[in-house]
Amino acid sequence: MRKIHLISAMTTAFIIAVAAGCLSTGTVVITAKLSPDADGNPIHVSNQLFAQNGEMEVDLSDNATFKQYRDDIRNIDNIGFYLEVTNNEPQPVDFQLFLEPNTSANYESVQEMLDSLTNIILTGVNVPAGKTVTIDWNQSIQYVTNLDEFKDVLKGGAFSLYAAVLPRDAFDVTIDSLVVIVTLTGTK
Repeated sequence: MRKIHLISAMTTAFIIAVAAGCLSTGTVVITAKLSPDADGNPIHVSNQLFAQNGEMEVDLSDNATFKQYRDDIRNIDNIGFYLEVTNNEPQPVDFQLFLEPNTSANYESVQEMLDSLTNIILTGVNVPAGKTVTIDWNQSIQYVTNLDEFKDVLKGGAFSLYAAVLPRDAFDVTIDSLVVIVTLTGTK
């Protein structure tokens, strides 16, 4: 006995379009490595070095995958981080990252950054005194906050990250490794 399958005209048109390569949707992962730098040096951030090392600029415009999908981004699904940070102080700290859409802000101090109402994007990473903590992308998701506020910024591909810790009065950390991982849905 033969089975007859009825497929609507709309479904048929969609299948043909996908098969012809006219329409496809997929998840794309784009990464930007900030630390160590091109010379292999980690980023050292402290109260005294904030003006010099506090800002980490992310510019995805040279990323081949981002360039390919830039005009076809349907949604920013997530932002995550691979982070390895060392606390150089004798007391534990909570490491944080702040995202600033204006890459020319160049804050001179943590207080100036906080006064600007820059929003936090990663918070709550506890780093014991004199220790190094590593979090991978899966773990970082639990520390990411305010993602919805930054989706349009992430679509633009350029922003700055600023490192800070709690307590803010005195801190000294080394960011041994920092990779920004943006997951997006694109169409081509």
